[in-house]
Amino acid sequence: MRITPMDIEQQQFGRSFRGYNEEEVDNFLDRIAKDYEEILNENIKNKEELEKLQVRLEEYSQMEETLRNALVNAQQSASNIKESVQIEAQAVVEAAKIEAERIKQRAKQEILDISNEIAALKKNKYLILEKLKNTLKIHIRMLEDEIVEEPDVDAASRYTKRTSFEDLNLKLYPEKGQPDEDIENKGLN
Repeated sequence: MRITPMDIEQQQFGRSFRGYNEEEVDNFLDRIAKDYEEILNENIKNKEELEKLQVRLEEYSQMEETLRNALVNAQQSASNIKESVQIEAQAVVEAAKIEAERIKQRAKQEILDISNEIAALKKNKYLILEKLKNTLKIHIRMLEDEIVEEPDVDAASRYTKRTSFEDLNLKLYPEKGQPDEDIENKGLN
């Protein structure tokens, strides 16, 4: 059992011959009792402070564990996000490649269509030029036939009413003017 400050204060010593000075011993015991009481009070305060610190230490340990778990979760989340972003980026790149290939194919098809259209236009141009050339040859032959024939004096008087251009039109396009027999009657053959 521990000695309390009260035990120190109440301690009685037996008397003996040649013993210690009673007053000095009492004063000394009083001082010891006071110091011992202060030490005990300080010890009690230290125990209370220690309990508080242990509670706080427990809280900090729990916080540390929570932070550690949060850090692990954050790392896993970051890893998952990174993986997800990489997968998404890969999908975007693949989609872009497919779209680029589609655009490229469409452009090639357009080039082919335009090339075919150009070839068809060139062919039409050639055909039109050939028709025009043949038409001009026919007209030149008709003009040459007209020039080779000697003019009829009666026919010459009839031409004076018309311009030579109108005559040429009638000769080339008889359906626009008078019927062919009228032209023959006028001597325009």
